[in-house]
Amino acid sequence: MNRLKTGMLSCLFAISPSLMADQYHYGNLLVGGRAIGYGGAFIAVADDQSAMYYNPAGLSFQSGAKSASVNTMAFERTRFEQVYSNGDDFERASFAVVPGFLGISTELENWHIGSYFTVTDFSQERVDSRSDYTLPATEVSAQQQVTESVVYDFDNAAYRLGGVAAYKINSTFSLGFGMNLQYAETVLNQSSGAAIVIDSPMGEIYTGFDARRRITEKQFFISPQLSVLYKENGWRLGASATYTASLNRSYRSNSVIVAPMVTLLTGSPNTTFRDEINTDKDQKQPLKLSAGAAYESNGWLITGQVNYFTKVDLANKTTDSVPLNRELKQVTNYALGVKIPVSNTSAVTFGVFTDNSNSVIDLTQPFQREEAIDTTGVSVAFETHIMSYPLTIGMYAKHGSGQVRYADVRYVEAVTGLSLYPENDSFDVKPASKRSFVLFASMDF
Repeated sequence: MNRLKTGMLSCLFAISPSLMADQYHYGNLLVGGRAIGYGGAFIAVADDQSAMYYNPAGLSFQSGAKSASVNTMAFERTRFEQVYSNGDDFERASFAVVPGFLGISTELENWHIGSYFTVTDFSQERVDSRSDYTLPATEVSAQQQVTESVVYDFDNAAYRLGGVAAYKINSTFSLGFGMNLQYAETVLNQSSGAAIVIDSPMGEIYTGFDARRRITEKQFFISPQLSVLYKENGWRLGASATYTASLNRSYRSNSVIVAPMVTLLTGSPNTTFRDEINTDKDQKQPLKLSAGAAYESNGWLITGQVNYFTKVDLANKTTDSVPLNRELKQVTNYALGVKIPVSNTSAVTFGVFTDNSNSVIDLTQPFQREEAIDTTGVSVAFETHIMSYPLTIGMYAKHGSGQVRYADVRYVEAVTGLSLYPENDSFDVKPASKRSFVLFASMDF
């Protein structure tokens, strides 16, 4: 019977998220047209409408009323290594067309005001994966034909609506103020299972199990922002502080496990197990501090930025069920961009940036699910004008590797009362990798 247990699906609920979509990173999608070309190093440049997102003070150095639109096509793939019982990998992939940024602003003497809408995270995943293999007969167990499978439907989105104001103190210095409302929604429908055929002396025995889970989560946040921008002799210095507070959260998880193999292994008549997890407890968010510098000369520009996110501690850690709130580690991300002029109205921009994970893999947590994958990205864009309107087109790509912890499979064992998964000395930590590719186009009016 031990061989039967090892034939069970190692990834049951292992790739189920809690909280927001990719809550393990702070920069899932870059925002803005020109900003993307610089790899997001835009807080000191802030010279188009996406300044409302990066540094509202930048509006003070833009004249007249303006609007902007950015649209993106985003592709992402995440590979979890050696997830299936025979060592096969599991992959998730998503593709989406995203209205990345919409903004409008106007000038009122020394004041500039504006509003914007942006999508900071968006993905749709439709995955149907399986792994087939044979467990040969041993002295104590018969040969087994095993089919492990995962069906994974995942919809995720995070939106931000903001209003900003900038006050121009003098020709070189301005202050910016922002307030935005954020909404994030996740819907997951997942089915995982194993179909097992045992070659016994009495004929073939069909057994296994199937587990289904549905997770829905909705969150509202509010984020005030204060920023500054200094501009003189080709130099630009910018900084901002953003505090995010949770207004409301609703997390609902419903699971059903149908496991006739429980009867086969233990003789128990119970073959169906239900479980429901609900919480409205808010997830604490980090304080974000950003600073950057840029220098421009003869059409050339180089810009750099640092984004610092504070640590988030949990007052009470959950040890008797799947953790519904996460501890977040301190994270620092970097971006560096350069603009190379091609003509009086055109330029090519390049950027490199990091998007490091905020995850804390805590081996004292028995049912923790975490991804700790640090990523690095590169971007390239072409800036030009069409009928005097600025146009930017380009792309960026990210790639990284790290670890993922699957310990929430042990929660399934706790629900069924049966040891379904092979024990290991790695605390259910496995290697994983992530990569994404985004195309975008932006125009200012």
